[in-house]
Amino acid sequence: MKTPHGIVLTLPLMIALLTGCSRQGALSGPQSSGTNGAGPDQAEVASALAADPSFVNDEISEVADQTTLEAPASASAGADAGLFSAEAAIRPLAFWRQIRSVERKFEFAFADTDSTGRPTTAVVTAHRFMLGTFNILVGDQVPEGSPPQAHVVHKPLADHGVRRLLLKRVPVPDAASDRRAWRLVATSGVRITSREALTRIESLRIQSGPFDTTITEPLAFFRLRSIIKLDPLADVTLTATTLREDDVVLLHLRDQRVRFRNNGDRTYSATFRVPDLTGLHHVGVNALSNGTLFDDAAPYDSQSWIEPYLVHPLQLAEGTPLD
Repeated sequence: MKTPHGIVLTLPLMIALLTGCSRQGALSGPQSSGTNGAGPDQAEVASALAADPSFVNDEISEVADQTTLEAPASASAGADAGLFSAEAAIRPLAFWRQIRSVERKFEFAFADTDSTGRPTTAVVTAHRFMLGTFNILVGDQVPEGSPPQAHVVHKPLADHGVRRLLLKRVPVPDAASDRRAWRLVATSGVRITSREALTRIESLRIQSGPFDTTITEPLAFFRLRSIIKLDPLADVTLTATTLREDDVVLLHLRDQRVRFRNNGDRTYSATFRVPDLTGLHHVGVNALSNGTLFDDAAPYDSQSWIEPYLVHPLQLAEGTPLD
């Protein structure tokens, strides 16, 4: 029997979990105990997620690091030549996001009730609504021989990020009673889309040695045992496909921002090296419309996919289901 409960709320424990990693922590939503017995399960689900915060938060989407448009080392003279065309309204030197507020909401959906009437499956959808500015440092045209000058263009930013998490309530191993506990069993990637965006990422191919996979839906679940596993210090090639041939596509890592090479056929390529650091990491791909960077009158138009990957084997909590 399935008994779904669609509940939007912000439990105190969820607030403590998810605002600690954010510069801003404005949350909203009814603080409800739920219906049909879901109240205690909401608190237990939040506690289970608090035990694995790296599966809820990514470490790269709210970073304010500046990015330049230096050509990738592997770029050819052809496809990227048009990026700095004479027709561009402005010539960006660097750009960065400044997130001024973050509102978080969580949707809980419970299903698959057991003989006691309590659910055994929970899907948590985490939403982030980020407001701020997209800032572009623009080089000014000055007379020959004059010192360089620049000014900053500020474009309003309103991004909506989504991530999904799947939990199961399973028997506790070696428990003297019939007690069950919630275990995180799957996570999706993160999709972040600007308001009224036309830019879209269609797919992301990830290659490293014999590993080769293509992601077409960033909110599809990765079972914890099936999250992408990469060897430490391995080279990884990413190929993103977007809707247009003149997008600007960027690689986002914890401490690095690099432009993808434009292949001229709506695909964009970049390579990064896996850190020699155990645990869960994220790699982000950000597609910007050409006008976002090269037209001071065009709106900010962006979509990002952020995907989880593991370095070294994943250690699962005892009792976590295999599927």
